[in-house]
Amino acid sequence: HSSDQLIERATAIAKEGRKKTVAVAAAQDADVIDAVSQAQADGFVDGVLIGDAEAIRKLSDENEVNIDRLELVDFKDVGQAAHHAAKLASEKKADVIMKGFLPTSTLLRAVLDKQYGLRGENTLSHCAVLDIPGYHKLLNFTDGGMVVRPDSEMKFQILENAVLVARALGLSPVKVAVSAAVNVVSDKMPHTVDDTKQLIPRAKEKFSDIVIEGPMTFDVATSREAADSYAVGGPVAGDADIFLVDSIEECNIVAKSLIQFAEAVFAGVIVGAKTPVSLVSRTDTVKNKKASLAIACVLADYYSQNDIWGEGDK
Repeated sequence: HSSDQLIERATAIAKEGRKKTVAVAAAQDADVIDAVSQAQADGFVDGVLIGDAEAIRKLSDENEVNIDRLELVDFKDVGQAAHHAAKLASEKKADVIMKGFLPTSTLLRAVLDKQYGLRGENTLSHCAVLDIPGYHKLLNFTDGGMVVRPDSEMKFQILENAVLVARALGLSPVKVAVSAAVNVVSDKMPHTVDDTKQLIPRAKEKFSDIVIEGPMTFDVATSREAADSYAVGGPVAGDADIFLVDSIEECNIVAKSLIQFAEAVFAGVIVGAKTPVSLVSRTDTVKNKKASLAIACVLADYYSQNDIWGEGDK
Protein backbone atom coordinates (compact mmCIF):
# COMPACT_ATOMS: atom_id res chain seq x y z
CA HIS A 1 0.00 0.00 0.00
CA SER A 2 1.61 3.26 -1.07
CA SER A 3 0.16 6.71 -1.55
CA ASP A 4 0.07 6.00 -5.31
CA GLN A 5 -2.05 2.92 -4.61
CA LEU A 6 -4.50 5.11 -2.66
CA ILE A 7 -4.99 7.20 -5.79
CA GLU A 8 -5.24 4.02 -7.92
CA ARG A 9 -7.87 2.59 -5.55
CA ALA A 10 -9.93 5.81 -5.67
CA THR A 11 -9.66 5.72 -9.48
CA ALA A 12 -10.76 2.06 -9.60
CA ILE A 13 -13.84 2.91 -7.46
CA ALA A 14 -14.76 5.67 -9.93
CA LYS A 15 -14.33 3.28 -12.86
CA GLU A 16 -16.72 0.86 -11.17
CA GLY A 17 -19.36 3.59 -11.43
CA ARG A 18 -19.07 5.02 -7.92
CA LYS A 19 -17.15 8.23 -8.60
CA LYS A 20 -17.20 10.50 -5.57
CA THR A 21 -17.94 14.22 -5.44
CA VAL A 22 -15.89 16.49 -3.20
CA ALA A 23 -17.24 19.78 -1.84
CA VAL A 24 -14.34 22.14 -1.13
CA ALA A 25 -15.11 24.71 1.56
CA ALA A 26 -13.40 28.09 0.96
CA ALA A 27 -11.69 26.86 -2.20
CA GLN A 28 -9.59 30.01 -2.70
CA ASP A 29 -6.30 28.13 -2.24
CA ALA A 30 -4.07 27.48 -5.26
CA ASP A 31 -2.82 24.03 -4.14
CA VAL A 32 -6.31 22.84 -3.23
CA ILE A 33 -7.69 23.95 -6.60
CA ASP A 34 -4.75 22.24 -8.32
CA ALA A 35 -5.21 19.00 -6.34
CA VAL A 36 -8.95 18.82 -7.10
CA SER A 37 -8.35 19.67 -10.76
CA GLN A 38 -5.69 16.94 -11.04
CA ALA A 39 -7.89 14.44 -9.19
CA GLN A 40 -10.70 15.16 -11.63
CA ALA A 41 -8.31 14.79 -14.58
CA ASP A 42 -7.20 11.44 -13.07
CA GLY A 43 -10.88 10.51 -13.12
CA PHE A 44 -11.39 9.70 -9.44
CA VAL A 45 -13.46 12.66 -8.31
CA ASP A 46 -15.90 15.38 -9.37
CA GLY A 47 -15.47 18.68 -7.60
CA VAL A 48 -17.56 21.59 -6.33
CA LEU A 49 -15.45 24.62 -5.45
CA ILE A 50 -17.31 26.71 -2.86
CA GLY A 51 -15.89 30.10 -1.98
CA ASP A 52 -14.90 33.47 -3.37
CA ALA A 53 -15.49 32.79 -7.07
CA GLU A 54 -13.49 35.79 -8.23
CA ALA A 55 -10.47 34.79 -6.11
CA ILE A 56 -10.77 31.15 -7.23
CA ARG A 57 -10.81 32.14 -10.92
CA LYS A 58 -7.87 34.51 -10.41
CA LEU A 59 -5.81 31.82 -8.63
CA SER A 60 -6.58 29.23 -11.28
CA ASP A 61 -5.55 31.66 -14.06
CA GLU A 62 -2.34 32.69 -12.27
CA ASN A 63 -1.35 29.07 -11.68
CA GLU A 64 -2.60 27.81 -15.04
CA VAL A 65 -5.00 25.34 -13.47
CA ASN A 66 -8.00 24.30 -15.55
CA ILE A 67 -11.23 24.51 -13.54
CA ASP A 68 -13.63 24.39 -16.50
CA ARG A 69 -15.00 20.99 -15.44
CA LEU A 70 -15.37 21.90 -11.78
CA GLU A 71 -18.58 23.44 -10.45
CA LEU A 72 -18.09 26.88 -8.90
CA VAL A 73 -20.39 28.20 -6.13
CA ASP A 74 -19.83 31.76 -4.96
CA PHE A 75 -19.71 32.39 -1.20
CA LYS A 76 -17.41 35.20 -0.06
CA ASP A 77 -17.84 34.35 3.63
CA VAL A 78 -15.82 31.27 4.68
CA GLY A 79 -18.39 30.27 7.30
CA GLN A 80 -21.16 30.27 4.71
CA ALA A 81 -18.94 28.30 2.34
CA ALA A 82 -18.41 25.67 5.08
CA HIS A 83 -22.16 25.45 5.73
CA HIS A 84 -22.86 25.02 2.02
CA ALA A 85 -20.35 22.15 1.86
CA ALA A 86 -22.05 20.48 4.86
CA LYS A 87 -25.46 21.03 3.26
CA LEU A 88 -24.34 19.34 0.01
CA ALA A 89 -23.04 16.38 2.04
CA SER A 90 -26.29 16.11 4.00
CA GLU A 91 -28.27 16.14 0.73
CA LYS A 92 -25.99 13.38 -0.64
CA LYS A 93 -24.76 15.77 -3.35
CA ALA A 94 -21.21 15.44 -2.00
CA ASP A 95 -19.44 12.37 -0.61
CA VAL A 96 -16.37 14.12 0.80
CA ILE A 97 -15.77 17.57 2.29
CA MET A 98 -12.36 19.14 1.76
CA LYS A 99 -10.83 21.95 3.77
CA GLY A 100 -9.78 24.97 1.73
CA PHE A 101 -8.53 28.31 3.02
CA LEU A 102 -10.37 28.56 6.34
CA PRO A 103 -9.77 27.64 9.99
CA THR A 104 -10.40 23.95 10.75
CA SER A 105 -12.69 24.97 13.64
CA THR A 106 -14.95 26.96 11.27
CA LEU A 107 -15.26 23.98 8.94
CA LEU A 108 -15.97 21.47 11.70
CA ARG A 109 -18.54 23.71 13.37
CA ALA A 110 -20.53 23.50 10.13
CA VAL A 111 -20.00 19.73 9.73
CA LEU A 112 -21.21 19.12 13.30
CA ASP A 113 -24.20 21.48 13.06
CA LYS A 114 -27.17 19.28 13.99
CA GLN A 115 -29.28 20.53 11.06
CA TYR A 116 -27.10 18.54 8.62
CA GLY A 117 -27.24 15.19 10.44
CA LEU A 118 -23.58 14.41 9.70
CA ARG A 119 -22.57 13.57 13.26
CA GLY A 120 -21.51 10.01 13.95
CA GLU A 121 -21.46 8.37 17.38
CA ASN A 122 -17.74 8.83 18.00
CA THR A 123 -15.63 11.85 18.72
CA LEU A 124 -14.03 13.29 15.57
CA SER A 125 -10.39 12.32 15.19
CA HIS A 126 -7.63 12.86 12.64
CA CYS A 127 -5.80 10.07 10.87
CA ALA A 128 -2.46 10.97 9.31
CA VAL A 129 -1.77 8.09 6.93
CA LEU A 130 1.88 8.31 5.89
CA ASP A 131 3.77 6.71 3.03
CA ILE A 132 7.25 6.77 4.60
CA PRO A 133 10.39 6.06 2.57
CA GLY A 134 11.96 3.06 4.28
CA TYR A 135 8.73 1.59 5.70
CA HIS A 136 7.08 -1.22 3.76
CA LYS A 137 3.47 -0.08 4.11
CA LEU A 138 1.27 2.88 4.94
CA LEU A 139 1.28 3.86 8.62
CA ASN A 140 -1.68 5.59 10.26
CA PHE A 141 -0.75 8.01 13.06
CA THR A 142 -3.61 9.08 15.28
CA ASP A 143 -4.54 11.49 16.70
CA GLY A 144 -2.31 14.43 15.86
CA GLY A 145 -4.94 16.84 14.66
CA MET A 146 -8.07 16.89 16.77
CA VAL A 147 -8.10 15.51 20.32
CA VAL A 148 -5.51 17.20 22.54
CA ARG A 149 -5.25 14.68 25.37
CA PRO A 150 -7.78 11.90 25.08
CA ASP A 151 -9.22 10.20 28.13
CA SER A 152 -9.66 6.43 28.06
CA GLU A 153 -13.06 6.54 26.32
CA MET A 154 -11.95 9.05 23.71
CA LYS A 155 -8.79 7.06 23.02
CA PHE A 156 -10.93 4.00 22.36
CA GLN A 157 -13.08 5.99 19.91
CA ILE A 158 -9.94 7.32 18.19
CA LEU A 159 -8.82 3.71 17.79
CA GLU A 160 -12.24 2.70 16.44
CA ASN A 161 -12.09 5.51 13.86
CA ALA A 162 -8.59 4.42 12.78
CA VAL A 163 -9.73 0.80 12.44
CA LEU A 164 -12.52 1.99 10.09
CA VAL A 165 -9.86 3.62 7.89
CA ALA A 166 -7.74 0.44 7.96
CA ARG A 167 -10.71 -1.69 6.91
CA ALA A 168 -11.48 0.75 4.10
CA LEU A 169 -7.89 0.19 2.92
CA GLY A 170 -8.57 -3.56 2.90
CA LEU A 171 -6.35 -4.46 5.87
CA SER A 172 -7.05 -7.60 7.89
CA PRO A 173 -5.88 -8.21 10.51
CA VAL A 174 -5.19 -4.58 11.44
CA LYS A 175 -1.99 -4.31 13.47
CA VAL A 176 -2.13 -1.64 16.17
CA ALA A 177 0.81 -0.40 18.25
CA VAL A 178 -0.16 1.57 21.35
CA SER A 179 2.54 4.19 21.75
CA ALA A 180 4.76 4.85 24.76
CA ALA A 181 8.33 5.94 25.46
CA VAL A 182 9.08 2.46 26.81
CA ASN A 183 8.09 -1.10 25.92
CA VAL A 184 6.98 -2.11 29.41
CA VAL A 185 4.19 -0.92 31.69
CA SER A 186 5.46 1.81 33.99
CA ASP A 187 3.73 3.51 36.93
CA LYS A 188 5.69 6.63 36.04
CA MET A 189 3.74 6.74 32.78
CA PRO A 190 0.15 6.28 33.93
CA HIS A 191 -1.27 5.90 30.42
CA THR A 192 0.70 2.65 29.97
CA VAL A 193 -1.19 1.20 32.96
CA ASP A 194 -4.52 2.47 31.65
CA ASP A 195 -3.83 1.22 28.10
CA THR A 196 -2.87 -2.24 29.33
CA LYS A 197 -5.71 -2.66 31.82
CA GLN A 198 -8.52 -1.00 29.86
CA LEU A 199 -7.93 -0.03 26.25
CA ILE A 200 -6.15 -3.14 24.92
CA PRO A 201 -8.48 -5.76 26.52
CA ARG A 202 -11.55 -3.77 25.43
CA ALA A 203 -10.25 -3.50 21.86
CA LYS A 204 -9.51 -7.23 21.70
CA GLU A 205 -13.04 -7.94 22.88
CA LYS A 206 -14.74 -5.57 20.42
CA PHE A 207 -12.71 -6.02 17.21
CA SER A 208 -12.19 -9.50 15.87
CA ASP A 209 -9.98 -8.29 13.01
CA ILE A 210 -7.23 -6.50 14.94
CA VAL A 211 -4.01 -7.42 16.70
CA ILE A 212 -3.20 -4.77 19.31
CA GLU A 213 -0.06 -4.58 21.44
CA GLY A 214 1.58 -2.05 23.72
CA PRO A 215 3.11 -0.14 25.29
CA MET A 216 5.41 0.07 22.28
CA THR A 217 8.00 2.61 21.17
CA PHE A 218 7.95 3.98 17.65
CA ASP A 219 11.18 2.24 16.59
CA VAL A 220 9.93 -1.14 17.83
CA ALA A 221 6.54 -0.64 16.11
CA THR A 222 8.20 0.01 12.75
CA SER A 223 11.43 -2.03 12.79
CA ARG A 224 11.79 -5.76 13.30
CA GLU A 225 15.48 -5.19 13.96
CA ALA A 226 14.73 -2.74 16.78
CA ALA A 227 12.11 -5.14 18.15
CA ASP A 228 14.66 -7.97 18.21
CA SER A 229 17.26 -5.83 19.96
CA TYR A 230 14.71 -4.98 22.69
CA ALA A 231 13.51 -8.62 22.71
CA VAL A 232 9.96 -7.58 21.83
CA GLY A 233 8.08 -10.36 20.03
CA GLY A 234 4.61 -10.59 18.55
CA PRO A 235 3.04 -9.81 15.18
CA VAL A 236 2.76 -6.01 15.59
CA ALA A 237 6.43 -5.20 16.27
CA GLY A 238 8.08 -4.04 13.05
CA ASP A 239 4.81 -4.31 11.13
CA ALA A 240 2.32 -1.79 12.63
CA ASP A 241 -0.55 -0.38 10.54
CA ILE A 242 -1.75 2.04 13.23
CA PHE A 243 0.35 3.97 15.73
CA LEU A 244 -2.05 5.10 18.47
CA VAL A 245 -0.61 7.93 20.56
CA ASP A 246 -1.46 9.49 23.89
CA SER A 247 -1.28 13.20 23.03
CA ILE A 248 -1.74 15.49 20.05
CA GLU A 249 1.80 16.90 20.39
CA GLU A 250 3.45 13.48 20.22
CA CYS A 251 1.64 12.53 17.03
CA ASN A 252 2.01 15.95 15.44
CA ILE A 253 5.77 16.11 16.01
CA VAL A 254 6.46 12.58 14.72
CA ALA A 255 4.25 12.90 11.64
CA LYS A 256 5.46 16.38 10.68
CA SER A 257 9.12 15.37 11.16
CA LEU A 258 8.61 12.47 8.75
CA ILE A 259 6.85 14.73 6.23
CA GLN A 260 9.45 17.47 6.47
CA PHE A 261 12.71 15.56 6.71
CA ALA A 262 12.00 12.09 5.30
CA GLU A 263 9.70 13.29 2.51
CA ALA A 264 6.85 11.08 3.61
CA VAL A 265 3.66 11.51 1.57
CA PHE A 266 0.79 12.41 3.86
CA ALA A 267 -2.89 11.61 3.43
CA GLY A 268 -4.95 13.24 6.16
CA VAL A 269 -8.59 12.59 6.91
CA ILE A 270 -10.95 13.45 9.75
CA VAL A 271 -13.00 10.42 10.77
CA GLY A 272 -16.10 10.17 12.95
CA ALA A 273 -18.60 12.18 10.90
CA LYS A 274 -20.80 10.46 8.30
CA THR A 275 -18.87 12.29 5.58
CA PRO A 276 -15.06 12.03 5.58
CA VAL A 277 -13.34 15.40 5.84
CA SER A 278 -10.16 15.75 3.84
CA LEU A 279 -7.98 17.93 6.05
CA VAL A 280 -4.79 19.30 4.64
CA SER A 281 -2.39 21.78 6.08
CA ARG A 282 -1.55 24.95 4.18
CA THR A 283 2.04 23.79 3.70
CA ASP A 284 1.12 20.44 2.11
CA THR A 285 2.22 19.72 -1.44
CA VAL A 286 -0.28 19.10 -4.23
CA LYS A 287 0.62 15.38 -4.06
CA ASN A 288 -0.21 15.27 -0.33
CA LYS A 289 -3.49 17.07 -0.95
CA LYS A 290 -4.36 14.63 -3.75
CA ALA A 291 -3.52 11.65 -1.52
CA SER A 292 -5.73 13.13 1.23
CA LEU A 293 -8.54 13.44 -1.28
CA ALA A 294 -8.02 9.86 -2.46
CA ILE A 295 -8.14 8.36 1.05
CA ALA A 296 -11.32 10.32 1.83
CA CYS A 297 -12.92 8.95 -1.39
CA VAL A 298 -11.88 5.38 -0.49
CA LEU A 299 -13.33 5.85 3.02
CA ALA A 300 -16.58 7.36 1.69
CA ASP A 301 -16.95 4.36 -0.62
CA TYR A 302 -16.37 1.95 2.27
CA TYR A 303 -19.08 3.74 4.29
CA SER A 304 -21.66 3.48 1.50
CA GLN A 305 -20.78 -0.05 0.32
CA ASN A 306 -21.02 -1.40 3.88
CA ASP A 307 -23.85 0.89 5.06
CA ILE A 308 -21.70 1.88 8.04
CA TRP A 309 -24.15 4.54 9.20
CA GLY A 310 -27.24 2.33 8.79
CA GLU A 311 -28.91 4.68 6.32
CA GLY A 312 -29.53 2.20 3.51
CA ASP A 313 -29.93 4.00 0.18
CA LYS A 314 -31.46 7.14 1.65
